[in-house]
Amino acid sequence: MFSTGPYGVAQLGVLLLLSGCQTLASSPPRVPAAELAPAAHTLTLIVSELQMHLHDDTYRTTRAITADGRNVFAMADWRIQRAQELRALKHEQWENVDIVLEYARARALERLRRYTQAERAYEAVANAGSLLAEPAAAAADVMRRFARYAGGSTEPISAADDELAFLNGRLEKWRDLAWDYRATSYEVLALEEAEAWEMLRVDWLKRNRSISQAIGACRRLVERNHESKLYAQHLIRLGDLYADAARRVHLVSRAKLAPFDANRYETLLDQAFSAYELAGEERKPGPRREAQLKIEALLAVHQGTFGHAQ
Repeated sequence: MFSTGPYGVAQLGVLLLLSGCQTLASSPPRVPAAELAPAAHTLTLIVSELQMHLHDDTYRTTRAITADGRNVFAMADWRIQRAQELRALKHEQWENVDIVLEYARARALERLRRYTQAERAYEAVANAGSLLAEPAAAAADVMRRFARYAGGSTEPISAADDELAFLNGRLEKWRDLAWDYRATSYEVLALEEAEAWEMLRVDWLKRNRSISQAIGACRRLVERNHESKLYAQHLIRLGDLYADAARRVHLVSRAKLAPFDANRYETLLDQAFSAYELAGEERKPGPRREAQLKIEALLAVHQGTFGHAQ
């Protein structure tokens, strides 16, 4: 799944040898002292720890975290910046070690979805002149495309239809980018972005359109992201929407706006249970437990609803 061109991260080892593997002191605040060797981290350690996690598929598996729950890429970015501050060299004075540090920092930034900053870091490496110049220039082009679609609209949006069109456009653009960069590390990032925009679309439809439209969008979210680490959460969200729709059938009846539609109520309830049960089949204990609690709560509400209806 990981591809870096002719050099990329795999070339860092060569540049480490060229740089003499200089030792870089580090004593970061908010980092337990026991975690850091008294002598300090070497450039080799900083980069090798980052390189190990650059292969992680964060779309399908849990994000890389340290033993005490901190983001691996955020820590790598902090350590690299600390090393750069200690060296305190201007761009025109950079040596191989500085080029390696900035390239590694760009890799960490892209995994943190800070695409504009990653683009600038890659450009700095490309302009420094080294074995990493070519892959850095190529990566900067990718980050430029990602940054273009990561933020909000550059134009004011006033109408609801325009807002929905913007969400749809962003979603499809990220799905296109995932296809363009399939079988590379960038596919994972694009899939995560597409998934996030699709989740926003479900929420928007529930707030601004109808629950039936939100259900349709959530079903598509589930179908498109079957391999995602968030798959169980998407199923639980779908179950919540069905359960909410069933409750509305009951509330409309209680308000005497319409007779109680038992068939529709039971159909929606069955779909809610089905979604929760599928989520409960996931291996992760958290979603499995949440799904079970949802089922128990919905059963209690259902019993109360039918007792009232009768």
